[in-house]
Amino acid sequence: MQIILDKTKGGYAQDEETLDKLRKNFFGKEEQGLIWLEPEEFLYLIQFQNAKAVDVKGKELTFTDVMVHFSKKEDRLFTKYNAYRDWRDRGLIVRRLTNVRSKHEGKTFKKYPSKKLQTKKLEATAYWFSDSLYSILDSDELGKWFFEEFWIGQYGIYKQGRGDTSKLSFLETVFVAKHFGVKLIDAKTKKATTPEKVLNAAIKKREYTKELYDIYEDWRLQSYVVKTGFKFGTHFRIYFPGASPVKEDNWIHSKHVLHVFPKDQKLLISEWSRAVRVAHGVKKTFILGIPEMTEKDYINYHVDFVAYRRKKEGGIFVRETPKDKPRYLLAVVSEDEHIGGVELASLLKMAKEMGLSLMLSITDRETSITYYVLKQIVLPGSKYEYYEIEWIKP
Repeated sequence: MQIILDKTKGGYAQDEETLDKLRKNFFGKEEQGLIWLEPEEFLYLIQFQNAKAVDVKGKELTFTDVMVHFSKKEDRLFTKYNAYRDWRDRGLIVRRLTNVRSKHEGKTFKKYPSKKLQTKKLEATAYWFSDSLYSILDSDELGKWFFEEFWIGQYGIYKQGRGDTSKLSFLETVFVAKHFGVKLIDAKTKKATTPEKVLNAAIKKREYTKELYDIYEDWRLQSYVVKTGFKFGTHFRIYFPGASPVKEDNWIHSKHVLHVFPKDQKLLISEWSRAVRVAHGVKKTFILGIPEMTEKDYINYHVDFVAYRRKKEGGIFVRETPKDKPRYLLAVVSEDEHIGGVELASLLKMAKEMGLSLMLSITDRETSITYYVLKQIVLPGSKYEYYEIEWIKP
């Protein structure tokens, strides 16, 4: 194969033998007897398809020559090329988003069960310890009731069945005051306080407290059990409605963890990925929550490719081609880049509008690729958006 680089117009192929090979493997875009190649396609053909690259005068070009040329106009080219290379190496098709603009009707969400929490006003008091961000209920009987009926608070010692003190986190403290009418007393001043003051005290001590509480309350009001996810490197572990620490023969284990990603927070991709991998390592579904997004927050964040997988045909799996609908909107990042809640939410919105699932392709420093697929969760009654994140091997 011979491919040609015109430094003003781009890369292309023109001889019939090369054109035939490129057509069969869905490379490039054919126009007026030529096939025009994207930079990553041109590079892949040189490095892995034994294509000879020349300039318009016939001078042979190396992979580095071509990379240097295209990098002048193409940001993050090596990261994009490496993602493209990995997908192609798997025998799968990947194409630039600019070449695929049609909307598809793929199912990009999963519906979770929902049941409105039944609350009632109680005659009870909790003493708030602002220096440690927790409170203690003054009624052991009520503390046991909260624990056994709603799994709110920690009654006695965790998993040991000893003790009768009921300790509430700052999130639980605010929640029972707002929704069960529990009165709050500041342990230092011995004066009554409010859930708003408790929340403000927590806000001064730890970042993104309001966002954490909003997500906590959102799931609790749908009858989910929400407990700390500290041991799994996330904010919360989630139990579906009906879960209880005392209604099982053995201690019940959570199958979901939830991480709150505020819209103005930015994380290194490597840090974000680590939390997802920890969850998957202990066989838990990782859920991401991005609270407080409004229509004006969404941005036009860079996205590069759509990707195809394999389908079953005649009892065997065959690769999908551009004649089929793509499966994924493929966003390409490296482990040393940052991504924020706004950026991720914007990518998810774009994928949803196209009827595709969002896939993140993460290149590490040794050119290995890790893939994550994000699918929206529909939580009836919720005003926020949530996503399951699955680590996959294509």
